[in-house]
Amino acid sequence: MKTILPNQITHWCPSCNSHFQLRQVRHCIPVPTSPDGEEEILRCPACGSYSIEELQEVTHAK
Repeated sequence: MKTILPNQITHWCPSCNSHFQLRQVRHCIPVPTSPDGEEEILRCPACGSYSIEELQEVTHAK
């Protein structure tokens, strides 16, 4: 199980090449047709892009 630290950089926006914490990109929007009444989306706080990628840990990093 992977532990995520509260201030850990976990997401990248390829549109503006910025890095963020999950709490900075995660947003919940109301969706009446959803069973929970809302959906989670990832949105860049710098440029507004929805193209957010989760960073993956690699064992061969230098």
